[in-house]
Amino acid sequence: MSSRIKNTLLNILTSLGGQLLATILKFVTRTVLIHTLGKAYLGINGLFSDILTMLSLTELGLDTAINFKMYKPLAEKDAQRVRVLLIFYKQAYRIIGIIILLLGLCLIPALPYLIKDYGSLNALGIDAVLIFVLYLLQSVSSYLFFAYKSSVMKANQKSYILNSAEYAITVFACIVKIVILKLTKNFVAYTAVSILFVILQNYVNAIISQRYFPEFFIPETSRLSKKEVIGLLKDCGSLFLYKTNVVVVKATDNLVLSSFLSLTAVGLYSNYLLLYNTMQQMLGKLYAAAKASMGNLFATESIETRYQFFRVMNFITILLYGTAGVGISVCSDELIRVWISAEYVIPQPLAILVGLEMILVGLGNNLGQIRNVSGVFRQMWYRPLIGIILNIVVSVALVQQWGINGVVAGTICTLLFTNIAIDPWLIYRYSFNNYRSAKEYYSKNLAYGFVLMLIFAGDAWLCNHFFVGQGWWSVALHVLVVLITVPGIMLLIFGKTDEGRYLMRLINRILSRTIIKQD
Repeated sequence: MSSRIKNTLLNILTSLGGQLLATILKFVTRTVLIHTLGKAYLGINGLFSDILTMLSLTELGLDTAINFKMYKPLAEKDAQRVRVLLIFYKQAYRIIGIIILLLGLCLIPALPYLIKDYGSLNALGIDAVLIFVLYLLQSVSSYLFFAYKSSVMKANQKSYILNSAEYAITVFACIVKIVILKLTKNFVAYTAVSILFVILQNYVNAIISQRYFPEFFIPETSRLSKKEVIGLLKDCGSLFLYKTNVVVVKATDNLVLSSFLSLTAVGLYSNYLLLYNTMQQMLGKLYAAAKASMGNLFATESIETRYQFFRVMNFITILLYGTAGVGISVCSDELIRVWISAEYVIPQPLAILVGLEMILVGLGNNLGQIRNVSGVFRQMWYRPLIGIILNIVVSVALVQQWGINGVVAGTICTLLFTNIAIDPWLIYRYSFNNYRSAKEYYSKNLAYGFVLMLIFAGDAWLCNHFFVGQGWWSVALHVLVVLITVPGIMLLIFGKTDEGRYLMRLINRILSRTIIKQD
């Protein structure tokens, strides 16, 4: 337990510190992009990124399945088993990279149909095909050049070591991109340099992994048996449906907007999406930092301990994603107005809808993490199919009535029906073998949601009536209001519950150890 806490904390600290710096530089980079090239390029950036996110579905959830298979041999120090898994991983990633490249090239003739105002791009001097090919090469590069080697660091609770190198490279990449935009105002050069940094990142990760765990990279003649490969592929098939669901729920938003509205709409929405993705990435790093430790816990501890951990993680999820969701709802319009200009602000209720989506996605992420570390893949194969069909139908229907708001509302409807209504029941049944009733989860989160709604109403009133029109000072003060009120009131109300007391004991334990070490 002590080792798990230590590794998780190191992963979290390095993730948050580097992510914060990288986020600031990404905002600076986007600001330079907007002012040097304009909304059309911003829209292309969002659209092509989402298309390639969809192509990444060919990974079939392999990363999650392999990491799950590694938890036990790593805990038992079975180096040969890890080497055998890595060989399979390497071969699979090469095939995936080639498949993504071929599928991407096949999509080129469809670009005029995916971009409503495609014909106007030539007048702006935008070569959509060339830019798409560069984005495609960037995506393919992420699967090649030793990309598989970093999996041993992640599964062995050592992500914090990779994080330091990753953020150093990210910072350097942002600086180079800013210089290129300022000096050349060339989007092709801006995009091409990203490919080089993806390759550099993979290479550095490979060197670090081999240095820390050389026993996993010595020559190995054994291979996975046919039965094991079939089992892995079955797990990947189920995970593929979940990944498809996640992509369809979010990555198709820009496709729908581009097809039914315009690239300008994509560009405007992408600023809100940047805030959303930034928060998702930062919070996602916390869960990624804890994933290997969770895998170790689920591989070695009793169901009672695992269930107690799940309840605490659900409460932490509400605190973190609740704060982020209320913050986006209350502060994003003002932030965009100060950061870029008022013409980039989309009137409410878009910010509120994006904030609500943030909270629902957070709850789904926590449940998905439990599903992945407990190895429950095939038992729930049908659930993501429901989400895929529902999101496409509802989003396409609503975008024609409500525009951008309709797309986000479609996503929310899907999340409510899947992440909130179905997933908890499935997790309680399969991951915890009906150890407790899922009714407990639903009632707890209804109570959390009601309190969050009241906090949002209070924060929205405060931020609309006080410290308004003071530029960045207003943004900073309003963010501070959210950071104080959401976790503060939630802990005040729910701090006496079992989850609240456990969380407070854990915090006190961590702080006491930190103080002792400093002394």
